[in-house]
Amino acid sequence: MMAVPEEPGLYRLPAFTGSWSVASQGLAHLNHLLVQMYLQLLRAEVWSRGDVKKLHRVTVQQIPSRLSEVPVLVAYGRLVILGGDQQRLNEEVITAGGVIREGRFRRLNVLELNQFLQAATPESVPDAVTKSLVQLWDTYSQPLKASLEKRMGDRQEALQKQLQEREQQELGDIEAILTELQRSIEQELKTASQPQQLDLFSSLEKDQFERNRQGLQLRLEQIPVELAKEQELIRQRYAQPTARLFPLAIAFLVPPKVF
Repeated sequence: MMAVPEEPGLYRLPAFTGSWSVASQGLAHLNHLLVQMYLQLLRAEVWSRGDVKKLHRVTVQQIPSRLSEVPVLVAYGRLVILGGDQQRLNEEVITAGGVIREGRFRRLNVLELNQFLQAATPESVPDAVTKSLVQLWDTYSQPLKASLEKRMGDRQEALQKQLQEREQQELGDIEAILTELQRSIEQELKTASQPQQLDLFSSLEKDQFERNRQGLQLRLEQIPVELAKEQELIRQRYAQPTARLFPLAIAFLVPPKVF
């Protein structure tokens, strides 16, 4: 995509060809085909291996020396919360990290880490510094992984209340929908029970009228069972949510002072 100079924040799409040609139709919102196709490419790159990989999982960025005199190591992970029926209840990208000082790794809290990430810039870092940081990976990979897993646990705990609220919302929604359906059917049956000029109807019309009435009556009797079943499915979905963590990438944030 190309930036539009006269309209900051806007981009002009290139002329797509092949299977991508339909992606330029309409506005590009989050559910637009263009966005979905880009996401497919991103997911494929995340899981690709070997020489075919085009997406690098390691980056080195600069941070102001006023924030830190030592490097900061950051891990990115994809957190997925699954319900008891394996439906995805929540998905997000989480971060965790710490400072590297005198050969030791000290975990940063969320506010501290966000401060470093917001201040990071893509300015180049000397190759010698990058190589030295990569060589430290074996030393700090385990504590960094532990930090990401700790962040996953904290986030899962924080989401618990939100998931409980969603469960109650869904329980209430399905009850409201089926209750409204019940009232509608009861009203139709009440109307059907009133004296009708059936003598004006043919025998086929009378039979159809009776079948319709019986069908409504059967549907009305099924609603309480359907409501109980649907609400039980919702309760099972939210009963024991499980978390899945997929490591995505790491970043070294380096102050110029270490160059």
